[in-house]
Amino acid sequence: MKSYQRWIWQLPEWPSLVFDAQRIQASLAAARKSQGLLLGKAEMIGLEGLQPHIRDSLTQEALTTSSIEGEKLDPESVRSSVARRLGLDTSGAPQAEGKRNIEGLVDVLQDATLNTESALTLDRLCNWHGALFPTGFSGMQRIDVGALRAVSMEIVSGAIGHTKVHYAAPPAEGLADQVNAFLTWFNQTNPNTGSRPMDGLVRAAVSHLWFETLHPFDDGNGRIGRAILQLALGQDMGQPGRIVTLSRQIESCKDRYYSELERTQRSKSMDVTAWVEWMLEQFSLASEFASRTMDSAIQRIRFQASMASIPLNERQQKTMKKLLDAGPKGFEGGMTTRKHERISQTSTPTAARDLIELERLGLLKRYGAGRSTRYYPAIEGWAEDHINLAEASGKSERLDD
Repeated sequence: MKSYQRWIWQLPEWPSLVFDAQRIQASLAAARKSQGLLLGKAEMIGLEGLQPHIRDSLTQEALTTSSIEGEKLDPESVRSSVARRLGLDTSGAPQAEGKRNIEGLVDVLQDATLNTESALTLDRLCNWHGALFPTGFSGMQRIDVGALRAVSMEIVSGAIGHTKVHYAAPPAEGLADQVNAFLTWFNQTNPNTGSRPMDGLVRAAVSHLWFETLHPFDDGNGRIGRAILQLALGQDMGQPGRIVTLSRQIESCKDRYYSELERTQRSKSMDVTAWVEWMLEQFSLASEFASRTMDSAIQRIRFQASMASIPLNERQQKTMKKLLDAGPKGFEGGMTTRKHERISQTSTPTAARDLIELERLGLLKRYGAGRSTRYYPAIEGWAEDHINLAEASGKSERLDD
């Protein structure tokens, strides 16, 4: 009796995935154009200026990669954890250690995005898995942590008795050999050090599909697969690759992502051209978003250059530096008379005059009135970004309160 082929890994050619290089050319060119604009802005800002963006992107990556799995994390705890690891200023952030699941996830993302020169090995994957599940449990279920799964794996949805199978992974028998084949390919195709280098963006798309098709762990395969995406992107782009949050882009079109993945895994051939094309589009969108976030940094550089020509007293210089160093996402509530009073160690009337003078000079913009008065740097979109972030974090902060 002839066996029924249902999944791509059941094809005799597996895992020799192929794609039409000519057909993906337009999508690849668009992705490279978006990437080029981002790289240009990153060069303008410089390595030191990138650090706050790396912090914000790692924070966003942790939040969205967990959101895709249905888990909500506390944004401030994640941001604090990331800042500590990068050695950045954590003033104003929670000082207590985060939950172990948060710390573990940040460990994984930090390793994937910052250690791009290290080879991807089975030990490294298992260490990532162990960091994601420090208690040995996924929810109420005990799982094999830091080891390849020893059982079959299916992805299903629906109530018991009415489940739909979206995907069935390869059997546990022979899984170690399949994972080793993937890791060998991944390291050999590294665009910088591999013996068979290939285009970095195409490699990222193929590597994610390949890993998710293997689904080698009891749980956490989605998060580890997206960490592999970030690792591949960092190897392709260098430092600026650390500020492109692919999980955010995937989360924004999660249903389409899962349908594209399922369609490809059900393919009757090794041709994954459509998958590569779709992923290249996501790389373009993610790079465009990162590019827009860097516009504020460029505006800040120009703003600081303009500010340097304006004579300010020591108190005003200290407060402006505090605001600008924190960035639009890092100084909760903007600047108030009371905050300036504490920062500059001055009296309330003097603090109020300082801020009014900074507004008159065009360096600060005032929002609210009376006791609700707050000031933000007079940079386009700065205050709005802060308000939007506060609202996304569940805090009530309005420009007109």
